[in-house]
Amino acid sequence: MINPRQLEVLCAVIEVGTTARAADLLNVSQPAVSNMIRHTEDLVGFPLFVRERGRLVPTREAQHIAQEAQYLFMQQKRVENIINELRGGTVGRLHLVVTPSIGHGILPRVIAEFVKNKPKLKLSIELGSIDEIIEKLVSGRADLALSITQPRHSMLSVRPVAEGRMMCVCPTDHEMALSERVNVTDLNHVKHISYAAGTPLGQIIDTVFSRQGLERRYFCEVRHTATALEMAISGLGVALVDSFALIGRDLTTLAARPTHPVLPLSIHCISCNLFPTSNLALQFQGFFSDFLKNHDIPAAKPLPII
Repeated sequence: MINPRQLEVLCAVIEVGTTARAADLLNVSQPAVSNMIRHTEDLVGFPLFVRERGRLVPTREAQHIAQEAQYLFMQQKRVENIINELRGGTVGRLHLVVTPSIGHGILPRVIAEFVKNKPKLKLSIELGSIDEIIEKLVSGRADLALSITQPRHSMLSVRPVAEGRMMCVCPTDHEMALSERVNVTDLNHVKHISYAAGTPLGQIIDTVFSRQGLERRYFCEVRHTATALEMAISGLGVALVDSFALIGRDLTTLAARPTHPVLPLSIHCISCNLFPTSNLALQFQGFFSDFLKNHDIPAAKPLPII
């Protein structure tokens, strides 16, 4: 008789195509995955995979078993959610996967408030790209995701939970601190701490420059808002950061200015339609939205009178 763990391993190998990647996904060794697949094939009496060009391709029989296994996983998750709801949402497990800008930025402040009066709550938080977020949600390995980028996938439900914008930050004694708002393309004339082209924020900034027929120039390129913000605080240059990263920040030594053009941003809460959303996940979603509504961006230091 195949047990749930064998089904989980089978589905993981089908999803990623190799035992090595499946092992990473399941946090076990590669030999353990290979042995599990061989043992499962011995139990069922027929091959589950064929090797083609270095990948394990599932047989028709394996695909059929995996499809049925998804219903089992959904039922298991439904039972877990019912148990959590019976506990009133104060205990249980919540698995979040978020983009790094949110994970290094506003999320710790939200979590600190959310876990109050929930001493038995177990949290699991992972950082991932938008592709990794989709993978985690569709496979049922995450309850909820947060991202500025809006994923496109038929199995996902996406809800905007907070509206923000890009802000220009620099030391208070920097020339750009004298402006009420900062023209984005003027960043080419200062020590610009920018973002890699493949990142969501980098793509937003590149769009502004390309519309002006300009190429973005920068002093330093980073991948995450938290890094850009800390570098600006340290006086290393000027950066564009999402406004959510400024919540709870002391701006006495940092000027924060809106941009021209305005670069709007949204944080999206994402769940998978294949699985019921737990009471705990719904609680967190509502709490996250309310937290951002009730915590404004700190007021920028007034412009000096000349």
